[in-house]
Amino acid sequence: MIKNNLRFLSILLLFLFARCGGSGPDLEQIPFDPGFDRILLEKYSNPNELDSALTHLSERHPDFFPLYGGPVLGLFQDADSIPPLLIWSKYYFNPQVTALRDSVNALFGDFSKEEKEIKQSLQYYAYYFPQKKIPGVFFFLGGFNYTVVSMEEKVGIAPDQYLGPASEYYSHLPDYLRRKKDRAYLPTDVLKGWLESEVMADSSAMPNTLLDHILQFGKVLSVAKRCFPKVADTILTGFSQQQLDFCLENEFLMWSSLVQDQKLYTKDPRVISKFMNEAPFSPGMPAESPGKAAVWLGWRIVESFLERNPTEFSNLFSMRWTPEAVLQKSGYNPKKP
Repeated sequence: MIKNNLRFLSILLLFLFARCGGSGPDLEQIPFDPGFDRILLEKYSNPNELDSALTHLSERHPDFFPLYGGPVLGLFQDADSIPPLLIWSKYYFNPQVTALRDSVNALFGDFSKEEKEIKQSLQYYAYYFPQKKIPGVFFFLGGFNYTVVSMEEKVGIAPDQYLGPASEYYSHLPDYLRRKKDRAYLPTDVLKGWLESEVMADSSAMPNTLLDHILQFGKVLSVAKRCFPKVADTILTGFSQQQLDFCLENEFLMWSSLVQDQKLYTKDPRVISKFMNEAPFSPGMPAESPGKAAVWLGWRIVESFLERNPTEFSNLFSMRWTPEAVLQKSGYNPKKP
């Protein structure tokens, strides 16, 4: 407890000093070890080596490991009736899995580039939100079933989801999904995945209306933008530059459409899913629009709120800043073209 309190006070002092001095945080003064374990990405030559590695990993990741063999990979459901090592070995040494693992390691190497970006983003996060948990991070071979898995104190990312748009593994996907299979998206997806599961869970309520959803994800983008200050908006949003330009040029029309059609406060999950799920373009908008354009509008509302209330960034996820309160205090009013 004393150690945690000292960490909080040290980060808080850094935060206040930087605010007063007008400079950013000294990330070197926010030390922590994200871990960066690799799960089934290492090469083992025989079942005995694999068994030893699995034992070690299960001890380090007791929350994740049961999920990994079950829902993530779908290897087994009843560990009492099926010997786990036999199932793990059959999966691990499968030629297709071996080829996938080799493809990941050939592209990412020692993951040093990604580790550096992820660590810096979490240091920014610790600086802005000194009272929040800072997760450990691990990489796992997901078999294309999951991308990000968040646990109580850790977040995992599957690099096999980022082998490049031209990879044959994604040849069956439409362009709007394949485009985001680039490794450049991996670090930001780690932070966004953590924020979506952990920070949003501390908000005043689970999202019910479309407004709730777009502002929750708008907050995530605002935090990610500040934790990745040098990353392009195309990476943060997943939109192409042409799609971002479309949003900027048609912001008034997109917002007016949501308001006039009374969709902003809908609780219909079918309607909400159309605006929140991945899609080639947004419902009721031209093909030039990106899917999830409403989330971009939510981001614009949150940024308008922060422009008017700059001292509230560290309180962005507090209970008092409900979606309705953020919208009201944002003064959001896109200009008519």
